[in-house]
Amino acid sequence: MSHTTAKPSLTVRRRLVLHVPGYEPLSGEAQRRRLARTLDRSAAAWGLVASTGPGEVSAGGTVHAFQARLSGPDWATQAEVRILAWDDLIAGDLAKPMPVLIPKGLGALAGLLMDGTLARYRAAHWRYLIFVALPLLALAGAILGGVLAGLLLGGWRGLALGVVTFTALAVAADRWLHLRHLMADWVFARDLARGARPDITDRITCFADEIIAARRRDVDEVVLTGHSLGMVLAVEALAEALDRDPDPPRTAPPLALVGLGSSLLKIALMPEAGRLRASVGRIAALPGLAWLEFTSRRDLVCFHGADPVAVLGLPGQGPRLERIHPRAMLDHAAWCRVRRSMLRAHRVYVTGCGRRYFYDWGLIACGPGAVGRDPFPDRMIGPDGGLAAPPLERAA
Repeated sequence: MSHTTAKPSLTVRRRLVLHVPGYEPLSGEAQRRRLARTLDRSAAAWGLVASTGPGEVSAGGTVHAFQARLSGPDWATQAEVRILAWDDLIAGDLAKPMPVLIPKGLGALAGLLMDGTLARYRAAHWRYLIFVALPLLALAGAILGGVLAGLLLGGWRGLALGVVTFTALAVAADRWLHLRHLMADWVFARDLARGARPDITDRITCFADEIIAARRRDVDEVVLTGHSLGMVLAVEALAEALDRDPDPPRTAPPLALVGLGSSLLKIALMPEAGRLRASVGRIAALPGLAWLEFTSRRDLVCFHGADPVAVLGLPGQGPRLERIHPRAMLDHAAWCRVRRSMLRAHRVYVTGCGRRYFYDWGLIACGPGAVGRDPFPDRMIGPDGGLAAPPLERAA
């Protein structure tokens, strides 16, 4: 069954958005502020009016919710955005000292070579190997600098100078190339594939509870978005929710799953990741799901243009693949910042557009069109911010 439909839809007036952030130590409140700024940028680019409410935190601190609204001359969409946070677990990973993280990170990366995962990465999207190599190159540069400094001076003083030089270069690599973050990321990835993180398993169950509750809400649409490694947690949580609550007591609102620079294949291509592959297969077989994956060639941290269902050799319908180009969606100054930073290029999916573009997170959250079912905003919204065509004429 196709994930898109030609059946005309009415303008979406109420939407529930569940957003799972990626692997970065940004608090739920900071994520809320980021997404609120993204909505403001969407409004400025499209000639709309935006408003966002204050944040509300769940009792357990895992959900940061806020109300958001975008409106044009002849439409308005209200959304409740619920950020499914796991920054506390990431912060715990990054709090470990470098002498602990580096050996663990090297062990995780060596495991990718020995079990054939690197070869599978290369087959899926060879440019991803650049991201894999980055922490190794940064560490090798620090070691080489320390050895050369030590040889230059010689003796015990050379040894001391070598250690100091290595430490300084490692600190510089951490600051400019995020060495600590990269090493912790790979340790986490291997642990996630093996199911060796009970805290993450528990958090995924909490996210599944949110999805179950969302599918019982009286809204026009539920949208689940996952950025980077957050997409892995979103997919496992969705599969768990479907298994635990396959038949809501009333007709559930339409469901859309949106991957943003997804790292699904980063984990799913590891031999131990059987649970994730089963989750992908469960979702691929779900009738009526609108599943989209947005990737960018500029983003080295995603598997650009790769269909996870096809790559994994699973039956069912894969996502609709869409390729974005940051240069087309940003103003010149923002584009210059993005092209100089690997992490900025990876965050561009959620940091907002400076120009009208077919992809815009703000309009996924608060746009008038049903996500994955109606046309993209560039075909729905006219120059004045109003609907370009009556709702019943949009779908061809």
